[in-house]
Amino acid sequence: MQFRRFQSTLKLVSRCPPPKYDTGCTFCQPPPELDLKSPPFSIRNTAPPLAKHVIVLSETSNKDWPKKVEAYPVMRNLGAVGRGNGNLFSMSTLCPETETGHVEVLVYPDSKKVTFKDNSANYSKFVKAMDGELATNETLSVTAFEKPLILICGHAERDVRCGVVGELVHDEFEKVLHREKLNVELGYISHIGGHVYAGNVLIYKPNGTMVWYGMVRPQHVQGIVTKTVKADTLIEELLRN
Repeated sequence: MQFRRFQSTLKLVSRCPPPKYDTGCTFCQPPPELDLKSPPFSIRNTAPPLAKHVIVLSETSNKDWPKKVEAYPVMRNLGAVGRGNGNLFSMSTLCPETETGHVEVLVYPDSKKVTFKDNSANYSKFVKAMDGELATNETLSVTAFEKPLILICGHAERDVRCGVVGELVHDEFEKVLHREKLNVELGYISHIGGHVYAGNVLIYKPNGTMVWYGMVRPQHVQGIVTKTVKADTLIEELLRN
């Protein structure tokens, strides 16, 4: 199983371009009492190497997530059969399209949406299928997920820094994506590690590109959209993988 850090073929720029307009909170900063400080070292390679990232679609609000999302049966069941081997399982605020009684997830770098009935045997079958070529069978419904995806850690119960900074960054992405008329899926994700690097932003593309940024503030959002979402350029000062 291959562990991925980043797409080495992508272009790299050292600094994030400054914003060209103010959405109303482009220059908003987290409150000083959070005591957010840039680490005295590069944050490059502070993200874990991943084989697969499985993102659970749910109708829960990130503000309702407990400190450990393993309290949710779907997360507990996935972790029980799939933890290790470079797999990461996360909750998201992305809404599922299937009826109650089914599990719906996104799998990267495959860029696939997978749906299966919520029973214990099917969790094992899903995790086993991840090691090969994900395809529809008698247990799994598999389709390509063809939209760029932006997920922001907003897991406030795990760490208040992610809750506060994540909300500022999420709101700015929402405004910029709307203004730029981009068809991008945007949501919150549960704890991914690295509270000190809040705001943590993941950008996953249909071609399998997986980018982790840290220390993101609202003023970085336009530059990220221009360089990484619309193009295939990484911003070194924010790059965690």
